[in-house]
Amino acid sequence: MKKLIVVLLALMMVTAMFTGCGTKEKGVIRMWVGEESAEFYQKVCDEYVAANPDFGYTVEVKGMDTGSVAGTITNDPTAAADIYTVAHDNIGKLASTQCAKPITDEALIAQVIADNPASYQQVIYSNLNDVKYLYGVPYISQALFLYYNKALVTDEQAQSFEGLREAAKAAGTKAITVTGDDGFNMSFALLAQKVTDHSTTVKIYEGADSASGGSKGESNCQGDDTVAIYRWLQAYAADPNGFKWASSDGWHADLDKNNLGVLAVIGGAWHYKTAAASLGETNLGIALIPTFTLTEEACEGLTGVAAGDVYRGGTFADCKCFMINAHSEPSKYASEQQLIKYLSSKEIQNRSYVECLNVPAYTGSAEFIKQCFDEGKVTESQYNLAITQVGMAEWGIPQPFITGTLNTYYYSKNAPSVLRAIVDKSAYPTTGDIILTETESLEGIRKALYMVEYLWMHGQSPKDFPANLPDKA
Repeated sequence: MKKLIVVLLALMMVTAMFTGCGTKEKGVIRMWVGEESAEFYQKVCDEYVAANPDFGYTVEVKGMDTGSVAGTITNDPTAAADIYTVAHDNIGKLASTQCAKPITDEALIAQVIADNPASYQQVIYSNLNDVKYLYGVPYISQALFLYYNKALVTDEQAQSFEGLREAAKAAGTKAITVTGDDGFNMSFALLAQKVTDHSTTVKIYEGADSASGGSKGESNCQGDDTVAIYRWLQAYAADPNGFKWASSDGWHADLDKNNLGVLAVIGGAWHYKTAAASLGETNLGIALIPTFTLTEEACEGLTGVAAGDVYRGGTFADCKCFMINAHSEPSKYASEQQLIKYLSSKEIQNRSYVECLNVPAYTGSAEFIKQCFDEGKVTESQYNLAITQVGMAEWGIPQPFITGTLNTYYYSKNAPSVLRAIVDKSAYPTTGDIILTETESLEGIRKALYMVEYLWMHGQSPKDFPANLPDKA
């Protein structure tokens, strides 16, 4: 890997590719970060400029919704910031649409390799002229976890879906909801792992390689464990005290202590302020996504699982990255990388945690997080918020979308809608010749999971179902 990274095209050659594409603000480097972090990064950039008089630029930081910023950039990259923040799953899309420049500064590349876990290093590259380049520099990590109502749910009950249901039955409400029905927020079921050995048969674009003609790698979501998990979730959703989809007023309204529409929600750190406002910080519990135990009904007719098997809900464990706009003035290129090296350093990631509660991306950050709590720099809730995300990384994978096509196929070609249909035990009509008439029987679930896998791999519904399932999509 090091050879692929370090043996790059000469800096002058790469810079020349983007000559003429730059913005006209030659004395300013504009940066986009998350709205919650803009004030902090403006302060840090001002400090950096003051301490480095030869840097040659002022820095203007603007807060943006990082969930939608990739779309903003692709719509008009010439109007976007010189340096911007996106979740890593957008890297392939932005690189392939000439909205990003690769990182060529060897000191910055070395820092990324030294500081970041292997899981992040597998998803921050893309290809330019058949050469593998680093495009995204991680500086924030994020994962889904559980928020719950501590006034009505004990810490022990919050450890399992069964415990949450018990608390919900006592309160006369539903146990849990999610913040959305998309392929990210519903990953807790798809990516669930067996507690004893972290096993799962699910594969999503495993081994994909954008350098091999856009190879999509290998995917699988038809294993007996996946069938059993969705059967379990069907029953949990049908239970009067189990799972519910968020109401039209939103998950925060369901969670509100005065409404009691639900006792818990699976969400991320970006939902913290809203969840705290709904319950009050003293009533806001934070925990790993709970475990659940497969029932006999869930395992009936299956050989790869057994009643009593315990699974923990999974997550996409991702990183937010700095990237450089391909349309930024070429003369800024070296300075942009110099600035990113500083902002993504352990020192600034640590400060970002203390001041903004951004969980660092670097390996071993849990030690610093614990130290901050021991020294009283963060509250117990703030500590739990961070350490739980670090803990969920053991039960998740980074989003494996190394190209824009993979991102689109996974999220935008109806696979999430098919998975929702399974949870609801509903039919799923398609626009092609194939019709999924029901998703309640074992055959119906297998057909639905085949369709999901086919959509991941081909971006369209299959023309027909194989005679025998499971079968390679």
